Amino acid sequence: MFAVLDWLTAPLATLGSQVVTLEAVLGAVAFLAGGVAIARFADRAWPIAAAVCGAFALLALLEVRFVDAGIRLVLAVLCAYGWGVRRSGRVRRPGSVSGREAAYGVVLSAIAVVVVAYALSGAQASVEQVPAAGADDQSGAVAWGAAVVVVAVFVQLAALARGLVAGWWAGLVSAVLSVVLAAAGASWGTVVVSMAAAVVCVYGWACWRREAVAEAVQEHVEREVDEDVAA
Repeated sequence: MFAVLDWLTAPLATLGSQVVTLEAVLGAVAFLAGGVAIARFADRAWPIAAAVCGAFALLALLEVRFVDAGIRLVLAVLCAYGWGVRRSGRVRRPGSVSGREAAYGVVLSAIAVVVVAYALSGAQASVEQVPAAGADDQSGAVAWGAAVVVVAVFVQLAALARGLVAGWWAGLVSAVLSVVLAAAGASWGTVVVSMAAAVVCVYGWACWRREAVAEAVQEHVEREVDEDVAA
C-alpha cells in the first residue's frame, strides 16, 4: 500500500512553483468529470463522486494531512447526501433558492469559512516551524482565501444536491477566486484546472437553467389545460 502511496505522491512535473503529482492529476480529472456529469443530470455521478472523495480522504489521512482529509470527507458526505436526495425522489427538476435558504446559507458559509481558515492556518504553521519575517501575514491571507474557495465548493455541492441552480454560481465564484490565488502563487497547474472548472460551472448553469425554464413552461401549459378542462 505504501508503495502505491509513494507512486501517487511522487512528483511528475513542476509548473511555476507547483509540484504536480499523479494524485493531483487524478483529483483534477475526477473533479471536472464529476462536474460535467452532474451538469448533464447523471444521477449516478453522485455515488461515484462520494466514493472518489472518500478514497482521496483516506489517501490524505495516510499522508498525515488531516485538514485535507477532513475537507475531502465533507465533500464525500455532501455527494452522498445528493445521492440520497435523488433516490428519495425529493429532487425532480432544477429550482431556485428561496430567501430563507439563502439566509441560512450565508450564515453557515461564514461560520465554515472561519473554521476552515483556522484549520488551514494551523496546518500551515505545523509545516513551517520557523517562518520568515512577514510570512505569518502572507500565509494568513492565503489561508483565508483558500478557506473561501473551499467553502464555496461546499456550498456548490450542497446547493446542487438540493437541485438549486444557484449552486453553479457558487462554483464559479470558487473557480475565479482559485485562479486569482493560484496565479499570485505561480501555481499554473491550479490556474488551468480552475479555469476549466469555471467553464464547467457556466456549462452546468446553462444546462440546469434551460431545464428549469422548460419544466416551468410545461407546468404552466398543463395548469392551463387542467383549468380549461375544469371549466
